[in-house]
Amino acid sequence: MSEPRKIQQGINSVVIGMTVLDAIVDAGGPISLNALSQQIDMSPAKVHRYLVSLIETGLVTRLKEPGLYDLGPKALDIGFKAIKRIDRVSLANEELDILNAKVDETVFLSIWNDDAALVVGRKASSRPITLMVRIGEVLSPIYSATGRMFAALIDDAKKDALLSSYGALPVKPKIGGLELDKAEFKDELAEIKRTGLSIGMGDFQPNVISLSVPVVGVRGEAEFVLTVIGYEHDIGEEDSRAAQKIKQALLESQQRLNEKLGSWDAI
Repeated sequence: MSEPRKIQQGINSVVIGMTVLDAIVDAGGPISLNALSQQIDMSPAKVHRYLVSLIETGLVTRLKEPGLYDLGPKALDIGFKAIKRIDRVSLANEELDILNAKVDETVFLSIWNDDAALVVGRKASSRPITLMVRIGEVLSPIYSATGRMFAALIDDAKKDALLSSYGALPVKPKIGGLELDKAEFKDELAEIKRTGLSIGMGDFQPNVISLSVPVVGVRGEAEFVLTVIGYEHDIGEEDSRAAQKIKQALLESQQRLNEKLGSWDAI
């Protein structure tokens, strides 16, 4: 017979103090004592006592305008140090595992590097025949859905530089079976930017479809791109249950990563 589990005893006042601090964080800017009191359903007198202690630690500061409180220098210092400890690629790869478990298709993670998409994470389907995309592989910003997703979100000057030699390409990219001239390709990038979704057919091999979504950084460019690839007969029918499931899982992973990584963008 196992021993009963011991309940860890904490200090309740610390928990309450963190509740006050969380309310200031969630406010998104300076907040009054009365507003804090209403937000956490605590009397103004009690909230004030906790504020005094939080101010002493530097986690909260009282502004010159009477009655307004905001995050203090210690809170900012903690934030900066926490950022330095974050391995953003590892966090993104954790989400890749979740996405792969949901869809059981080959999924991969890319970053933008030297005007191309660089694969930095990969998880293969459990099926006997898997689509090969290797970590370290470089994907074209012209001929891959992943690369086009990155290209769609870079600024106009970078985009013009990227496409400066478009006319000299030996083979023009095709969308819907039709070759695109430079103006049409730029229109395609604009549509990808508008929808937030890049779809490729035959980028890796015939009858293979890829779906890519961005994790957008503070400058509005894609920090990462998440991609799912699968055979056309599995995920090619846009209205099929399988295709909808994959698209939904991809968007959910995108949202979670934006929340995990984007929370640091303002600092």
